[in-house]
Amino acid sequence: MKKLNFQLYLRFLLISVFAVSLSFCKNAKQENSKADSFYTIPFAEIIKNKQEVKLSEFASDVKVIQLENIPEAMLGDVEDIEFTKDFIFVKFWMHPVLQFSINGKFIRNIGEKGKGPGEYNTCMKMSVDEKNQRVYIQTRELSMMVFNFEGKHIKTYSFQALASFANFWIWARDSMLLRYMEPINGDEPFVFIEYNEQGDTLQAIKNHIFWEPAELNNIAPLGERNFYYQFNNEVCMKGCYNDTVYSYNEDNKIVPRFFIDLEEHKLPEDFVYERKWTKPLPADLCWTGVHETSEYVFIPYGYHFDENKPESEKEEKGYVLYNKNTKEGIAVEETKQGGFIDDITGGPDFRPIVTNDNTALMLVSAFDMKHYLNSEEFKNRAVKFPEKKAKLNELNKALTEEDNHFVVLAKLNNPPSEKVGLQEPL
Repeated sequence: MKKLNFQLYLRFLLISVFAVSLSFCKNAKQENSKADSFYTIPFAEIIKNKQEVKLSEFASDVKVIQLENIPEAMLGDVEDIEFTKDFIFVKFWMHPVLQFSINGKFIRNIGEKGKGPGEYNTCMKMSVDEKNQRVYIQTRELSMMVFNFEGKHIKTYSFQALASFANFWIWARDSMLLRYMEPINGDEPFVFIEYNEQGDTLQAIKNHIFWEPAELNNIAPLGERNFYYQFNNEVCMKGCYNDTVYSYNEDNKIVPRFFIDLEEHKLPEDFVYERKWTKPLPADLCWTGVHETSEYVFIPYGYHFDENKPESEKEEKGYVLYNKNTKEGIAVEETKQGGFIDDITGGPDFRPIVTNDNTALMLVSAFDMKHYLNSEEFKNRAVKFPEKKAKLNELNKALTEEDNHFVVLAKLNNPPSEKVGLQEPL
């Protein structure tokens, strides 16, 4: 009997040890997985080998859409554009945000110009929460107005004591807002700060660039140096002078997501535009933007220049495409456009300015489209879908330089490792 009890006890002990070990391994694996989720993109190494990159290498199709060519839908100099599965939202100076269908049909203004309820004079920054169908508009009056996708005004946040013209506000998550402050005075403690509806600070990303107060030089224009993007309906953040991209983890804490390693191409702190500097500026210092899809990270880049010497500006731009699965990147040859060769429709070189999970978007003015379609480059370009190029030829016959802008949507392939061929046209 004692022997039997001993055998049962030994069996129980072994099972317990195995269960504890399994639990430990599982937890360790989860912790390692979290630790391994942060990665570095070797930007400086990737751009050492620039090449011509065709759009068909990572996209299955391209759709060229002209935004409806009617007076109330005509665009000025576009400053912000966001798109969802069904809609395109466009913002430009001194005009209400415009809403289009994904096929380019004008739907409505989001809010109206004025000082009454649901009205604003200028949209400083626009952000979109697709899941809850909300459009967030930072106004010149230093408030944040919220509309639904039907254009109805929902509410207004007023953070007068926190806001200024030197920072931007966007939707962050749920009812939280995110404030972005590029260092201007040299003593800013944070670059990003998250607030709740009451204006309480929840969390922040520290600023690491400081200097003694000095004469204000120039505030660096953002341009393609976007300070945020959305991926999986989640906000990702990157400061103009910070090469780390941040996002939210499963506990809604802001954590590093990945690092863009510029190495010798990084702008030194002594040369940030907002501080006064007089030393010669090296010619190979790069600025970067960043966008992300399910499989890729897109990094547009160009070169810093001495704004006191405009002749020093380099027109050449480039683009890096990084595959998150294979951990490999390619860089396009630098040109004035600096984009991917559209060998699908034959359209202009593709340089996306916003992305979602599996689609990348570029905006082209009618002026630029007309000039390109009349070029020898377009006439001589071989394409995957000749019928799409034929449609562009037909479009060009009636197109004028004063017509409305075009949206170019590229549908991305599955990971290259899966060797997916071209799909049917959109």
